[in-house]
Amino acid sequence: MADEPRRVTSGKALPIRGLTWLVAGLLLALVSLSGQAFAKPVSSSIMVDAVTGEVLSSSNADVSTYPASLTKMMTLYLLFDALKHGQIKLTDSITFSDHAASQDATNLAVSAGATIKVETAILSVVVRSANDTATAIGERLAGSEWAFAKKMTQTARALGMKNTTYLNANGLPNPGQRTTARDQAILGVALLRDFPEYYHYFAAERFSYRGVQYAGHNRVLNKLNGADGIKTGYIRAAGFNLVSSAEQNGRRLVGVVLGGTTPYLRDKQMVAMMTKGFKTPGNGSGTMLALSAPNSAGPAKAPAVMVAAAPVSVPAALVAAAAMGPDDAGQPVVTANDDEDGDAVMPASISSNDALLPILKPGSGLQLQVADSASPDPQAIENVWHSGNTGYGVQVGAYSQYAPAQKAAVRVTRAMPDIFTDSRIAIDEQGKLYRARVTGLSKADAEKACAQLKAKNADCMVFVTDDGLAKAN
Repeated sequence: MADEPRRVTSGKALPIRGLTWLVAGLLLALVSLSGQAFAKPVSSSIMVDAVTGEVLSSSNADVSTYPASLTKMMTLYLLFDALKHGQIKLTDSITFSDHAASQDATNLAVSAGATIKVETAILSVVVRSANDTATAIGERLAGSEWAFAKKMTQTARALGMKNTTYLNANGLPNPGQRTTARDQAILGVALLRDFPEYYHYFAAERFSYRGVQYAGHNRVLNKLNGADGIKTGYIRAAGFNLVSSAEQNGRRLVGVVLGGTTPYLRDKQMVAMMTKGFKTPGNGSGTMLALSAPNSAGPAKAPAVMVAAAPVSVPAALVAAAAMGPDDAGQPVVTANDDEDGDAVMPASISSNDALLPILKPGSGLQLQVADSASPDPQAIENVWHSGNTGYGVQVGAYSQYAPAQKAAVRVTRAMPDIFTDSRIAIDEQGKLYRARVTGLSKADAEKACAQLKAKNADCMVFVTDDGLAKAN
């Protein structure tokens, strides 16, 4: 029998206790260096009185994390500002560049060169959380998404959002795009204060065009009395995010919940927090939200804002299958750009072996690292999962790597938007295979999708889903 290997120190076998400590130390080092994937998104919240600025409750409100699609609140803030100052009109058109049209889901799948009206763009951002539209808005207002992102960050600073940096217009993953719950509360109050004439768009729950209807993600609108906005968001590194505003008996509150583990638990936390807030009268003794007007030097309290959920017109959203086009050149070094095949690729300066994680509390032993290029984190699963009559999905292939599976699922949803309007992509890892799946369908829609795909000699299989599968991906 061959000799068993053993570690030696000074020519002697390492004592058992020493060996135990060595193994423990190695395991700790491995967790510290490469096990960050076990870390969970930052969980934080804050609730403020939108009139007085008083902070009624908070938890980890200044811990840095990722905004995800809450980024679009600032995109709309700048669009509303341009509308207010006559720089653009609701009836003007916004053209989609190759870069805008190539943005990952959730999107409108608008082809490069196509146009939509400004009001349609607003509704697609609020209801659909369309990443392609948000990018197109940024390019329309600033010439390029990068220039727009700089303007977003400058505006954030002017509003008092000291810990927020924007690097894109839509909230798709970027390791440098950061925010806090407190900063999102500042932005929520600023939208109420500065653009009451446009705030009603945040109450929209659906819009349609050419027979295709898009449903929104914000279920709190129907769960909390007086709720009338504002925005949901999700990427894996951030968890499920939400900013809500509600008015009861002449009192308006703004709440922020970041890092929810599921849409249901995030919404439940928001409703409970806001319900308690309305039952707890403010006395002015709490800390105040440092909210500044964009052109002022000091903090300012938000004035009383009464926002009615005014009827929202239902303009059209152009829906067409769009190929994944190449990204525009000249993007910032830290941006996760798309290559010509639509796979997420990180710049050479960023390691591809690290996991995209939020900054946690001091002492956690975990540090911020960036995304693995083999595991792109598109925002397609921001669509809230519906159990019940949407307990089916389709599988359109199995692949040895994540990126091709993701690409296959995205292409299918873009090719048949009438079927996959409110679906969600769920890449299911099974052994060494990644199964390209789209969930959230009715049985009839799943069978219809597979019939159309098989007619084109494409693989497709209908399967039954459950809440656990849909929420876990």
